[in-house]
Amino acid sequence: MSRKGILTVALLFLVAFLLLHFATRGYREVEALQSMEKAMAAVRRDFPEAQPVPAPQLAAWIGEGEGVVLIDARAPEEFAVSRIPGARRETAIKGAAKMAAGAKRVVVYDAVGFYSAEVADALGAAGSGGTFYLEGGIFQWANEGRPLVDADGSPTTKVHPYNKLWGRLLKR
Repeated sequence: MSRKGILTVALLFLVAFLLLHFATRGYREVEALQSMEKAMAAVRRDFPEAQPVPAPQLAAWIGEGEGVVLIDARAPEEFAVSRIPGARRETAIKGAAKMAAGAKRVVVYDAVGFYSAEVADALGAAGSGGTFYLEGGIFQWANEGRPLVDADGSPTTKVHPYNKLWGRLLKR
């Protein structure tokens, strides 16, 4: 086989590999959209080193005055609609690390848990002890009827849906 033929075959294998990779990734995302339980399982599968904390446990820590640092890792427009009381918004890992410095417990959350698990994993790898992500994110927190506040600090039940597809995981 000529050199050109070998390069053509190698290129075809590379293209096939990339297509298979993206198809698998798309399937995983569609599977995660089917239910909150599947979304939480997908986060645990994709970030096995990150430590999840269920909403009831976080609520208990907050209620006991355990000094939890809450980091909301969502976009500004999501944070403006609602947040867990006491949370501060930070999406950059370096900024989250500064907020976590010296804290006994740090809980990062986002809509469902994918990005917050990534942030919690990075913080834990950087040496921040007691770093968790909220399992199921703010969607699960809201689905359980736990307290939320809006930009003015007033109680609310609204949650930004992130997008039309992910928003289906929110209970009405």
